[in-house]
Amino acid sequence: MLPISRVIVSLVYFNSLVRDSLEYTIRREKFDVNYYEYKKNGIINEPKLNTPLKYFLDNNGEKGAELKKMIEDFGNELYGDNSTILRVEGDTVKVDANQVVRIFDLAIPLHEQLNAVIRLHDTYRKEHNEVEDKITELLELDEKFYRAVALFSLSGTIMAKFREFNDLMRESNGEKGPAAKFVENELNTLVRCFSIVKQNASCKSSDYLEPLDALDHLIEMMNGRRDLPQGQNFNQVYADVNQKIQKFLIITEDAWKKSYTPLIQEMIKDNQELRAKAEANQEGSANATAEAPVEENKGE
Repeated sequence: MLPISRVIVSLVYFNSLVRDSLEYTIRREKFDVNYYEYKKNGIINEPKLNTPLKYFLDNNGEKGAELKKMIEDFGNELYGDNSTILRVEGDTVKVDANQVVRIFDLAIPLHEQLNAVIRLHDTYRKEHNEVEDKITELLELDEKFYRAVALFSLSGTIMAKFREFNDLMRESNGEKGPAAKFVENELNTLVRCFSIVKQNASCKSSDYLEPLDALDHLIEMMNGRRDLPQGQNFNQVYADVNQKIQKFLIITEDAWKKSYTPLIQEMIKDNQELRAKAEANQEGSANATAEAPVEENKGE
């Protein structure tokens, strides 16, 4: 694997931890504690170790400092020991349902910023004729898989908040009280996150655009800018949207894993071999120095 390819795979690895943190926005009975610890370890420690990510953060001035702060805020709020959003409890991870929207607000902008860093390295490898097809494939699949995860998690949370808002409005006979205003603000944050996902996408294939447009249209129906289809209610429209997104998610997840898994293994193997070689060279240099003859100091 070429050096620039190892850098890109390393950055994709870190960004996958950010992407997979969106799982905590989905209602589940149980979350894998081991995978939580795996994500926590990578997100907290990767920027501190001698990694391509740390090198980028340390050598890109103000932009590097800004990204570093985003990563630290993300790590502290979600995975820090004092996190109020996620906490390990027994054999599962408990999620504060009242702060689910905050997970999107942290994860989606950060993922897009890291995507921008990956694209910089992608441009570099192309300009320097250091292109490996397996990396090109990984980047295309990583882009699609992230969009699928984002659409799936956003659609479910948007629909849940929309139902909550309508329930509150019915209970108050159409008066928008403090609780309804709070949920409305949450919906606005979720729609803004959806816009970020939409605007920063580089994939233009129909398998992505179909679920994207379906969710976009649903949001327009919620905002009153588009009529519901004849004879359908919001639940029926959402069921159709969810089906399209799930189909896209299943296909892209499988393809991404098949591409990513062997590449991360290859990167780890390459790094281990390079580290062993560097240590051997260092040891050889030290031995040569120790065995070198010392010139006798005869004085004057």
